[in-house]
Amino acid sequence: MFTPTISIEDLTPGSKKRVTIHDLELMIVNVSGNVYATQKNCTHSDTDLTEGNLEGCVIECPQHGAMFDVTDGRVLSLPATVPLKTYPAKIENGIIMIDIPEPTVEETPETSAV
Repeated sequence: MFTPTISIEDLTPGSKKRVTIHDLELMIVNVSGNVYATQKNCTHSDTDLTEGNLEGCVIECPQHGAMFDVTDGRVLSLPATVPLKTYPAKIENGIIMIDIPEPTVEETPETSAV
């Protein structure tokens, strides 16, 4: 389900912002007018990527220099080896909307059908 976050006016091209949706911390990035959403922390060191340097569509982790493509989460350089989680993003009526999957209830003996 798409959830409203911030105004596109608050995210100029070449900038990034940290947002929280349902206890999930995300990074929203504006690359040449297109918006992308990824997990907020580096997959290698759990460092906040919004503190890193953004060059085009590449974010650099400020701790160890791992680089990721924010458009698809791909790892571009070590020491990271696991890609970033990405989330569909769109602009609707000037608001950036992020598609966060609904939490699922894991099947337990109490919830499974008999």
